[in-house]
Amino acid sequence: MTQMHRCLLCAGILMIGLAAQGELKRLNQTERPSLRRDLESIPLELGDWVGRKEDVAPDIVERAQTTEYLNRVYESRTQPGLRLTLWINYSEKGTNLRHTPEICLPSGGWTKIESQTKVLNVLAPNDKVVRITRMGYGRGELVEQVGFWYYIFGEGKLENFVRQLPITSRSSHGQTTRGSSMTVEIFYPGEHDPDGDALRDFAQALLIALEPVLPHDRAEYYVP
Repeated sequence: MTQMHRCLLCAGILMIGLAAQGELKRLNQTERPSLRRDLESIPLELGDWVGRKEDVAPDIVERAQTTEYLNRVYESRTQPGLRLTLWINYSEKGTNLRHTPEICLPSGGWTKIESQTKVLNVLAPNDKVVRITRMGYGRGELVEQVGFWYYIFGEGKLENFVRQLPITSRSSHGQTTRGSSMTVEIFYPGEHDPDGDALRDFAQALLIALEPVLPHDRAEYYVP
């Protein structure tokens, strides 16, 4: 084979590779659906719970890479003193999944208490069951509980396939999220609700309120 033939062969292989890469990108191009309603449309009254807005420091909002967010404190009508802080973070580009509790809380000096990790099954609209991860974190004498789950909207075929492979959640967050996404985090002091009953009750009311807000095309994930 002459040098010219070799150059033509290499050029042909390169062109085929570039064409295949472009076609793969086209086939797996992920849409980035927006929320159907603003997060602020979520009611201040959710079942037994009454909420109020709570301000968030601008630097926290910036670091969360949020397109739209909701931060409220909800209090129980029937259990005086029981308060839950709700943080919902929607990101058009899916970058908020870099800021899950397992990433952000340890960076703030909190240590995960493995024995307090628990998965709760919560009934959502249309008889659908959503699994919520409840985790415990300690810092000194303080213990914080957090319930967590997240959504990915408009996920492409390739992303959906990769997400089913035996890789870590953190890798999937960083490498395969291409659609828009939303995280839901519910914080409360560790001495309250040891069995997760209040968290389950609040989450069920919240899931009903979220249904008209979320895009129809969505995947749901539960373990960070």
